[in-house]
Amino acid sequence: MTHKVRTSKPKDIFAGGSNKGAIIPEQLLHYTIALLSVALALGVTMLLRPYLSATPSALFFAAVMVSAWYGGFAPGLLATILSTLVVNYLFLQPLYPQYITHRDILVRLAVFMITAGLIIWLNESRRTAQKIAEANLKSLRQSEARFGRLVESNIIGIIMADLNGSIIEANDAFLQMVNYTREDLRSGRIRWGEITPPQYLEVSERAIQELRISGSCKPFEQEYIRKDGSLIPTLLGFVKQEETIIGFVLDLSERQAALRDRNQVEAALRESEARFRHLADTAPVLVWMSGTDKLCYYFNKPWLEFTGRTLEQEMGNGWAENIHEDDFHDSLDRYINAFDARQDFKMEYRFRRNDSEYRWVLDTGVPRFTPSGEFLGYIGSCVDIHDRKVAEAALQQLNEMLEQRIQERTLQLEVANKELESFSYSVSHDLRAPLRHIAGFIELLQKRHNSTSTLDEISQRYLRIIAETAKQAGILIDELLTFSRMGRTEMRYINLNMEHLVQEIKRDLISQTPGRTINWHIESVPFVQGDPSMLRLVLCNLIGNAVKYTRTRNPAEITIGSTDNENEVVFFIEDNGVGFNMQYVHKLFGVFQRLHSDQQFEGTGVGLANVQRIIHRHNGQVWAEAVVDSGATFYFSLPKLSKKEGNERT
Repeated sequence: MTHKVRTSKPKDIFAGGSNKGAIIPEQLLHYTIALLSVALALGVTMLLRPYLSATPSALFFAAVMVSAWYGGFAPGLLATILSTLVVNYLFLQPLYPQYITHRDILVRLAVFMITAGLIIWLNESRRTAQKIAEANLKSLRQSEARFGRLVESNIIGIIMADLNGSIIEANDAFLQMVNYTREDLRSGRIRWGEITPPQYLEVSERAIQELRISGSCKPFEQEYIRKDGSLIPTLLGFVKQEETIIGFVLDLSERQAALRDRNQVEAALRESEARFRHLADTAPVLVWMSGTDKLCYYFNKPWLEFTGRTLEQEMGNGWAENIHEDDFHDSLDRYINAFDARQDFKMEYRFRRNDSEYRWVLDTGVPRFTPSGEFLGYIGSCVDIHDRKVAEAALQQLNEMLEQRIQERTLQLEVANKELESFSYSVSHDLRAPLRHIAGFIELLQKRHNSTSTLDEISQRYLRIIAETAKQAGILIDELLTFSRMGRTEMRYINLNMEHLVQEIKRDLISQTPGRTINWHIESVPFVQGDPSMLRLVLCNLIGNAVKYTRTRNPAEITIGSTDNENEVVFFIEDNGVGFNMQYVHKLFGVFQRLHSDQQFEGTGVGLANVQRIIHRHNGQVWAEAVVDSGATFYFSLPKLSKKEGNERT
């Protein structure tokens, strides 16, 4: 059937008939139009020669375009050659034709011929696209005609419904089966749920679910409730077309009646098979069937139209020749394994279409059995999923590209951070020497002053300010050196007793704050895995801040404790100090960011930045909450590590 259709297509191209004699006059007309177009361009150019002296070839482009548009490649080429000769001998060098090899003339002729050739190529592409569009339109009309004949058939019942189960259209064959009228259909009295017996609702729902996933379902038997309450047995199959469900219904009542006699049974089976083949040939999916020997013996019309091959070529294992070589072995193994296990299967592979393009298809197969359980082979269907696969591949490529960009940006950021840390370390280190000189000379001046008493009170105050400023600058440089080292120091993870560490820091701070009344509330805190020197610096900064910012409180209240969950331990340091405005909480952990002046509370603005860097290197988080004049609470979290992770990080 496929080859007969193809051999008849060339005849349809020519409206005048199929004999060769009808083609020749039409070809002569094409060449005649080409000659007339060039002649017309020559005549108009001669008339307008004073105005076209700079571009004498302009109208000949129109002649080439008309020839190629109407006649195609050969007439367009003829017009190009004639136009080139006319332009050269009549307009470029009309008096001295022997100078045809002059460079300027050759360049102008070459530009003309290239442009004319481009015009011919564009027109030929347009004609080819037009032929393809006409062929596709013809195929679509044939498909619509086949479907129309199927709908008008009085053998197969057809139902169309939405996804909610409301029947929106049915042909006369189905209405006769269930004994309803078209007025009943228009009034909405026919619904699948109302004409389906309860014992078949589950089977019908499974078929609908299969339909929503794969676009079709395997045929199954069920009964319908007729208008008079009687039941009619049917063979039912669904396919989905966008948001519409199309059901194909075969009346099996005659087959059941014929079961009384063996000959009638065999005749009914043959008729049912013929009807099924008719149904399969009109379904918008590729259907195949195989026997118990794994070899395929049936393919429906859409399959043959898709591959452009005959049934004889596809029989047995012939259909597998269309599978892409990269997918062949995997697909064959899946088919054989499922066949041997008598199991359903789904697989995706690239399948060659009749235009030699490989398209991704979803192949679904299910085993067939007789009522007594005898295995009959497989039935399956293929659905074109190429557009979906192409979209998935494009999305994967985009994700890979984004991942690569993230890695590149991360590497650039790491390099920049290392350079910044190195620069900070170098600057801080180089500043220490001159500060030591300043501090040394101030000390010498103070000693000399004490021995000679030659400086007045203002000069003495200046010396004290310089000494304190130099000392503060030294502290700041030490803080910066510590901050820069935090990014380069190698982490050393051990099991750390945080409670002992808190007690040690508390003793140090008590010795540094004589005369103050501080009430310490230290709860039991757990062991953690981390770097001991770094976490000691974190606690020193946070507990030290609590002591510093409760200086105006008597007594000061400081609470240290923790909470934990499945993944992390959260520590907190709470005080009743001066607190801060939460509007500026984002500045707390930045370098040189302070919420109080030096006159109120001394500091460098580097300590909390160090805390954040250390906690982030431990893969934790740090944050704070406060109320002005009502105290503050600082939190930091540390992830719980397994013993294996702790050993790997040590």
